[in-house]
Order: sequence, then structure tokens, then C-alpha cells
Amino acid sequence: MQFWEKSYSGSVSLFQPLLLLKKAKRSSLFCLFLGSTALASAQQIADNQCDNQPGVGSGGMRITDPVGCIPQTVKVANNQIGSTKSRYIYDYKGGNPNNSQVYKTDTVTSFTYTKPGLYIIMQLSESAFGQPLRSCQRVTIQDPIPPTFRVLPCENGKVTLTISNHDLTQYEEYVIEWGDGNVAIINRLNLSAQYQYKDLSPKQISVQGRHSVSKCGGKSARTVSLEIGTQSAVLSKLEVLDANTAELTISNPNLFDLELYRQDGAGQFQTTGKVLKNADEKTKVAIDTTKLFCYKLKPRDSCIASLESNVLCVSYLIATPDISHNTIAVEPYRYPSEITKMRVFRNNSPWWTPNFTDLFREDNQAECGKKTCYRLQLETRNGTVLSNTVCIDPPPALCVTLTNVYVPDAFTPNGDGVNDFFEVKGEATSEIQVLIYDRWGTPVFQNSINVRHWNGTVNGHPAPSGAYFYRISVTDKIGRNFVKRGSFALLR
Repeated sequence: MQFWEKSYSGSVSLFQPLLLLKKAKRSSLFCLFLGSTALASAQQIADNQCDNQPGVGSGGMRITDPVGCIPQTVKVANNQIGSTKSRYIYDYKGGNPNNSQVYKTDTVTSFTYTKPGLYIIMQLSESAFGQPLRSCQRVTIQDPIPPTFRVLPCENGKVTLTISNHDLTQYEEYVIEWGDGNVAIINRLNLSAQYQYKDLSPKQISVQGRHSVSKCGGKSARTVSLEIGTQSAVLSKLEVLDANTAELTISNPNLFDLELYRQDGAGQFQTTGKVLKNADEKTKVAIDTTKLFCYKLKPRDSCIASLESNVLCVSYLIATPDISHNTIAVEPYRYPSEITKMRVFRNNSPWWTPNFTDLFREDNQAECGKKTCYRLQLETRNGTVLSNTVCIDPPPALCVTLTNVYVPDAFTPNGDGVNDFFEVKGEATSEIQVLIYDRWGTPVFQNSINVRHWNGTVNGHPAPSGAYFYRISVTDKIGRNFVKRGSFALLR
């Protein structure tokens, strides 16, 4: 590896790594360079032709603001007496600078860098006698990434602030504005600070990172509530994904270190070993459909150990098929007093609102050839629980083709003696029940032993023309029950 050092004449010369270490003890600038892997790697240049080239003399230039944060504009000036025709390469990477296919020289004396790194500026000029001259200097461009930080408030207004992304930013120091007029500065050797507030009103705390040479850097801020009683994390959702997995959604606005605990049935809560730190986070947990698992969060710091989250428990639906209907059952929730609302969705639409005395429901509505899917949604005081999704085939009785049963698709009750009645006919050994209702779902006719067909009247008055719907239940000679649904037209 080759390292660069600015010489007194303004050019760059080679020196050994040992010399670099000696210089680094005296120069904060070299410490800055060595502290960044990206910058250190940029110092290595293959086929350096900055100086000591046959027939090439040493030029000289002056650079303003050679260290700064992106976007950083530097200005160069020729300070070699008698030299002319100055051109500049603002990102020299080695090799022949006169190779026009690699480098484009520029006569402009300013350049803006938009990416962080360590760059070499090369000046090409000529002496009064026409001898080519060269001079190289280095420019350090730093990244002003805003620092992220966590604030842990304890009782009586005491807080601990910790920088959480120093591995990314690598600032030499951080300036903390506590939001009450006071300021503190911490350095890279101690990335946390404690502070005592005199009152518990919310404070906007800001942190600015500063690079040691340029003093530039990014800044971030957030408002922190000091009333720790209102800062508990929240389990906002528990969603069962499949028979073995559920997902928890967590709100942690104060970025506490939270440990996830699980309760198996009526047992004690035990730690899962998972630690969650982000403001909004999702995490998957293992479940078992034969067990009722419940979850909660506990802060790991002792000064806020009492700020436990709410509890959410898994909940399941059970769907049992029958010949003519599906039975949907809701398993009781572990903590029923926490429930504010229960709803069962059928094919993503609200279908049934169970309660603690009504946990079973029969469903005889289905579409042949398509499964019906059910899911339970529980609303608690602080969160939502979504059960497993259960999909089941339609009841067989709804989809069996009723052979030897005739259902007309229209009739004309106009008294002409032709097709004046809606009548369903079947085998003599079959018992047929017919229910007819209008388009609003209001029943208009039901057959009986004495009345086997509909004459197109309702309460003695002619029913209006249009579409009507039927539900036909047929019991065959061996006692099997089948159901058929459909529509027909009444024409006048």
C-alpha cells in the first residue's frame, strides 16, 4: 500500500507505513483518515504518477476547504510562480494523467463532490520554459449521515441518551441539545450521556454529529415524553399466519429495549429470549393450535421495569362440515374481560358477531365449486387478534344434482290455463319443501300438505312481474337431505 503526504512544495511524496504512524500521533487529520475504512482504501493508488516522473517538474497549488461534508465544493488556485496552462483532474486514481480516454482535464478552478471518500486532485501545468509540471493534493469528503439515538427516561426526570448508529456514522463527537437550553458534547469513546431534567414536560432532544476537522455532520431530533407512566410499549396486533406461526406487531415509541414473554395456557409468563428495540416492529413467533399462547413485553432496564405492555393471546376458529351446513365455533379467549368486540368474517366480509354465550353458528350459504373461508377478529382494549383462516368445502347437500326433480324457470299466472302455477315435481318417494322469496329476501310462499304450488299471489293480491328466488329442500327415500337454490321469472 502506498500512502500520501503533502510536501512543503505542494506535491505528494511516498513514505513508509512506520512514518505514517509517527505522523499520525501528531496529526488529528491522519487519525481521521485512518478511522474510516473507506477513506483508507482510497489512499491506495496503483501506478502513481504524481511526482518523480522523468522530465516532469513539481508544480504547486492551493486548495480551499479540502475537508468537508457532501456536497462539498473545493476551489483550487495555482501558486507556482511562473507556471501557466493549469488544468486539473479532480479524481485522480493513478496511471497516465495525459490519457484522454481515462481522464478529462478541466480548467475550471472549482469542483463539487457529491459522494464521500478520499480524493486526489492533480494539477497539470507548464513552466516558463515549457517543462510539464505536476502537483497533487488530497481532499477528504465526509458523509453527514444524521445520527440516530435512543433516550431512556426514568423516574424524576432522569434520562440516558445513547447513540445507536455510530458504526455507520463514525463521528468523532456528538453535540446534544437537551431541549431546555443546555448542551452536552460526547465523543466516540463514550457514546452515552445522562441528564437530569427539572420538570417532566415533553422535550425535543436533538443530536448533531461532528467530524473533528470539518466540524460538519448530520443532525436529528425527536420529542421525548418524560412521563414514564404513559410510555408503555403496545402489542397492537397478533395475527395467526398458519398452524405453526403467528406474527406480533409492536409499537415502541420510546425505543426501549423490550423482552418478549410468553404464557402457555394458565401457566406463568416465561421469556422467549427475543429482544425488540425499534419504534415499529414485527416479529414472528411459534405457536401450536392445541395450546393458547399469550404474549407481553417487558422493558429490560430496571428503572422502567414496571412498564409492561398489554397482553394478546392467540385465538382459533374451528369449522366442522355437515351434510347440509358448516358449523363454525369460536374458542373462548384466555382473558375475556379484555375483549371489546368479536367478528367472524366469511370470504373477507363481516358475517357474524359472536358473544360469550353464542360461540357457535351454522352456515348453510355457500357457492358450489368454491371453498368458503372464515376468520375471527377480536378487538381488545389495546390491540387486535386475528385467528387462523379456515377454508372449507360447501355442504354436500347444497351442491348435489337433484335428479328426477323438476323446477320451472318461469311461469305465467294469467288464467289462460297454461303454466299458471309455479310447481316443483319430483319422485313420489321424495319429500319436497319449497320456499319462495322476492328480491329483497322477503318470503312470499311456502308449500304445505294442502298447498303444493304457488299461484303468483301474495296475501290474495297478484305479485308483480320479475325475478323470484327459491330454496328447495328434498329428502330422498333413504333419508338424505339435499338443498337446491335458484331463481325463476314471473311473467304476466
